[in-house]
Amino acid sequence: MRAFILMLVAAVLMAVLGLPLLIGQAVRHLMMRKPLAELWWATAIGLDQLGGSILYGEPDWTVSSRTYWLRARGNRYAAWFERFINLFFGRGHCRNSYNHEFGKKEA
Repeated sequence: MRAFILMLVAAVLMAVLGLPLLIGQAVRHLMMRKPLAELWWATAIGLDQLGGSILYGEPDWTVSSRTYWLRARGNRYAAWFERFINLFFGRGHCRNSYNHEFGKKEA
């Protein structure tokens, strides 16, 4: 029950504060003359990990890397989903995501 309450509090806080904080970070990046692409990249990875946690029930995995890992172990549904993801993000995206997360060279 405690984990559920903590998750609920975090979700409510992010729903209420997420967009204003993101805008504030964007302004901060602009004032510091840092590329906004760094902020968008970090935000995208965080959202991808959130998706991995929700979709697969596993913390610290992105959707793409977990999908690749499951497909490599013979999961036929993950194989379909990997093809779907790669259709949008490019050939080998899931494999490259897995290799990047786990420190292996891209194949």
